[in-house]
Amino acid sequence: MQKDSNLRTILKTISWRITATTTTVIIVYIFTGQIDTAIEVGLLEMVAKMLIYYMHERGWDRLKLGKVEIPSFVVWITGLPISGKTTLGDMIADDLDSQKRKFERLDSHTVRALFPETGFTEKDVNRHIKRVGHLASILENNGIIAIASFVSPYRSSKEFVRKICKNFIEVHLQTTPEFARKFDEKGFYDKARKEKWDNVPGVASEYEDSSNPELTFDMQKTSLEQVKKEVMKYIAAKYN
Repeated sequence: MQKDSNLRTILKTISWRITATTTTVIIVYIFTGQIDTAIEVGLLEMVAKMLIYYMHERGWDRLKLGKVEIPSFVVWITGLPISGKTTLGDMIADDLDSQKRKFERLDSHTVRALFPETGFTEKDVNRHIKRVGHLASILENNGIIAIASFVSPYRSSKEFVRKICKNFIEVHLQTTPEFARKFDEKGFYDKARKEKWDNVPGVASEYEDSSNPELTFDMQKTSLEQVKKEVMKYIAAKYN
């Protein structure tokens, strides 16, 4: 979240005092009929009250009384390949950005490049998800919202991430490989079958559902826009 800088506070002080001082000058002139006296009183009042206002603002800024900490959290979007995870993550990020919230996007298409030697066996995938989970928890602990979109097909690694994050929102985009293929413009599923890729959820292995996701959506019946609205509603109810 954002707060006023010293410069912004000073500018607010000046703009307010100019408005108030002009009003004072007009009132004094109406009662005295002397423009010189009105201007002198107005200038004296402006200087004194600018100083008082600035000290008042800075003083309240240092007090913790009445301040409410807005918690950070982790949105973990999971589901079969081509189920809409990346698009949904970007949509949520756009909404949070419009609210001036601090966030980071963690997506399988970009994060995996940081670990170029990571394979696709069950062991490799679980290790990769745990690494990303650690990164998400570090961001959360530093007051930054993490929006992660990963297939994360194995229940054990998803539960591991849940345990190390304080505020965890798992969003499961539930679909079938047959339905996902309708949106597979790059031919991922066909290529996986043709080249016999091992451990590809929906092709060569099963996707393991979590036992208790916070939000689950049937993507054959729900649009991504509807999903985004429900996720943002959940966030607003719990973390605003």
